[in-house]
Amino acid sequence: MRLFAMRGFHETSMSEVARAASVSKALIFWHFKTKEELFMAVLNRLLEPYFIDFAEEAGALDEKSQLLRLIELYLVFVRDNASSIRFFVAQLLHDEKPSDGLTNQVLQLYDGYRTLLVDLIGRAQEKQLCKCDFPPQAAASFLLAMLNGLLMGFLFTGDKGVDLKGAIAMLRNWLFGDAPQRESDDIPPSL
Repeated sequence: MRLFAMRGFHETSMSEVARAASVSKALIFWHFKTKEELFMAVLNRLLEPYFIDFAEEAGALDEKSQLLRLIELYLVFVRDNASSIRFFVAQLLHDEKPSDGLTNQVLQLYDGYRTLLVDLIGRAQEKQLCKCDFPPQAAASFLLAMLNGLLMGFLFTGDKGVDLKGAIAMLRNWLFGDAPQRESDDIPPSL
């Protein structure tokens, strides 16, 4: 993972991987037929935490609570998995043409999250739980742009430059018209 992140897919050789892992190149080829297969194994391991099992928890929550929980999970994930996110960003920046596997998996993840947001915003609007009256697709796009901006801010400045509790309060106000919260009110302790 470290080699791919530092040098990119195309610039990382299997010999370098073997040296870094303190194993023979033959052993690596025993487990992985190609460098692409090794890269996909690394990628899959990194993506494991991205797949949020949201269905169990969501059944007991209304749409507003589901949206807030989904946003919280995104922000907590960004905070707790900065190294794997940096890996993806490094891959995209280092390679002139990113691996199709990387691109497809990241896009699939992003599209799944976006689809879930669009659906939840639409249902919250139908039940008049959501103050935001923009079309669900536009509201989800705006929300994702803001979340991605927080992600980039966190990657560059860490905890010092990103106010996650303040971001949650602003999103609550924008989506639901909730009054700004006091520090102790209804803001998840995990943030």
